[in-house]
Amino acid sequence: MVIKETLEIEGLLINLERKRIKNMYLRILPDATIRLSAPERISEDYIRDYILSNLDWIKDTQAKMLKNPPKPKLMYKTGETHYIWGEEYTIQLISNDTVKKPYYDAEESVIYLPVRKRSTVKEREKALMELYRAEMNRNIDYFLSKCVSIVGKEPSEIKFRNMKNWGNCRKDKRITLNIKLAKKPPICTEYVLIHELCHLIEFNHSPRFKALMDQFCPNWREIKKLLNSDDY
Repeated sequence: MVIKETLEIEGLLINLERKRIKNMYLRILPDATIRLSAPERISEDYIRDYILSNLDWIKDTQAKMLKNPPKPKLMYKTGETHYIWGEEYTIQLISNDTVKKPYYDAEESVIYLPVRKRSTVKEREKALMELYRAEMNRNIDYFLSKCVSIVGKEPSEIKFRNMKNWGNCRKDKRITLNIKLAKKPPICTEYVLIHELCHLIEFNHSPRFKALMDQFCPNWREIKKLLNSDDY
């Protein structure tokens, strides 16, 4: 049996849950609320002393969570904000027999996703990823021409995938790029492509590789931070 109650200690609201356990467990939830699980018969004075002994940790953790609140889970629904080449767009779901592929209107800043009326989150996400893949395919000649002229090396093949890392290069000179680069500013795709092309010269991340990056993309460290930020 779980007995729930709320305590106020030093101005902090503690969500207390008394359970059949031997030790106390203190957690700060993503919304910065405080939850304490404690043995059923432990005294309130003991709980107060326990909270006071962890007061600095509680306040520091709360401050960090409130400064960087977790982003809501993406639902890929009408009205939700997404990005194409670093520009902000609003999703509009459409369901008809005419439109078969996702597209976007740059003037209206709207992404149109054709899905069935009772579509799932995965189906809507898949439609957006299809748009990102199309954008990468449509623009790769421009990126490749620019970056190959900088590095002086050319891949044997370019592929696109929805993957965890932004790009990879194989020893047979095949380069794979993440389709989600299409939501980042174009300079991010240039950085990733230069990075992979440099692997055609140096197939590791040695000091020589970093020297090549410094030569061909002097501000690569700043671009890398932009690429890995949550701004897009």
